[in-house]
Amino acid sequence: MTRTLAVFGAGPALGLATARRFGAEGYRIALVARDRAKLDILEKDLGDRGVEAYAVPADLADTGAARAASAAITDRFGTPDVLLYSPGDVSRLPVGALDLDAEELLTWLPLNLLTPIALVRSVLPDMLARGSGALLFAQGASARVPMPALGSAGVAQSGLLNYLHALAAEVGPRGIYVGTLLIGALIERSAAAGLWDAGGFDTVAVGSLPRIDPDTLAQRYWELVRDRPGVEELIG
Repeated sequence: MTRTLAVFGAGPALGLATARRFGAEGYRIALVARDRAKLDILEKDLGDRGVEAYAVPADLADTGAARAASAAITDRFGTPDVLLYSPGDVSRLPVGALDLDAEELLTWLPLNLLTPIALVRSVLPDMLARGSGALLFAQGASARVPMPALGSAGVAQSGLLNYLHALAAEVGPRGIYVGTLLIGALIERSAAAGLWDAGGFDTVAVGSLPRIDPDTLAQRYWELVRDRPGVEELIG
């Protein structure tokens, strides 16, 4: 039986690298991102490698649109065996802890907390019914290690991290793996790395960051599904 990986937040770096890695193991791939033209490029890349792929455009900051994309994937392939949530939005810079207020924080919650929970709820009942599945996430290291300059993202993602630990305690004994990589490095070929190199983060005092190849992260995601270690791993 062919297995499916659904990548929510598919891009040319982490999303594509993970899709290629799982595709090499015989998975078919569902891709979700905002830009239809970029999705077409990713879909063609996988197709050229002999990997069956299906692309669905959706803005992950819109929880309803994300749910609709999940439903479309289920209609096409059935409930995914593995879901990866890896948003890479750089349309705005993070807000530091000193300047963060309640109204600003609300605008960061959909992408960083509400949508991933909604997507879990969209696939979890079927995963539990069959007794297998994996829920994977890509988060910033500030979800675990407070970074004042990244307050808006860190606060929301730390809430998601808490949820993932609680969820894992509930569903792990029932065959569902929950794992997240807390990435404290710039991912090569990503939009964030491009913006950093162009000076786009000069106004955000985050200091220097190491670099990491997305293929390295993709391999680690494969190992998480294969070996099922603890919930979180800090990288970078």
